[in-house]
Amino acid sequence: MSHFAASFDAVIWGTEMIEPIISDPIEIRHEAAALGLSAEGLISCVRYADSERGFVTENDAIGFGSYVTYDKAGRALREIFLSTGKWTRDDSYNQCAIKNAETKIRVVPCNFDEFAGNRLATPSNRSPKGEISRKKSMCNLTAWLPGMVPEGPTMIDVEGYQTWLLGICAVEGLKLGAELSLPIAFKGHYFTKFGKRIMLISDGDDAIVERKEKGDGEVGVVDIEVRRKA
Repeated sequence: MSHFAASFDAVIWGTEMIEPIISDPIEIRHEAAALGLSAEGLISCVRYADSERGFVTENDAIGFGSYVTYDKAGRALREIFLSTGKWTRDDSYNQCAIKNAETKIRVVPCNFDEFAGNRLATPSNRSPKGEISRKKSMCNLTAWLPGMVPEGPTMIDVEGYQTWLLGICAVEGLKLGAELSLPIAFKGHYFTKFGKRIMLISDGDDAIVERKEKGDGEVGVVDIEVRRKA
């Protein structure tokens, strides 16, 4: 269900959308901190979830690996960020999430496809999502596009929270990838557009925030004009 950003074929109600992709180590830390999070903490969540998924074998139930990734990422989010005193556990909609009452930010894990952490492609969820995910995407969109008028009460988050996804690709045979993304469009049970994407892990176990320390060269904040057919 993913679409290459390189196809430059995305439209939001007839208007072009610029999809900010944050990939510079300094900017990644800054953006995460602005949300009341830390890039290193988020990366730790991803690596913990991936390590726990590694214990899943072919003898487990089909789809169990994805559930383990989701559950352990959610657990790690809580164990790391609740200790700061700014975040609380959020079980609404039966999701394993955290929320910050001061910043009105909510973070929930999500299994992404192979394009997680890839700034040249737009990822999506690996398995179909339902009505709650659609409503959260629309709530995010109304906040992300100033002046946009909601179409009805179902698009309004009554608690005023903006929901971000800790998108993770942790699948046998694929490279580990992860990002923190703000979904703003949803179609056919899949996320299709993001207001912002903060890169965390790409190309396997390569944490982007560690690249400067390794001397791998500069990477930057890239505004990629993403276009898709309606």
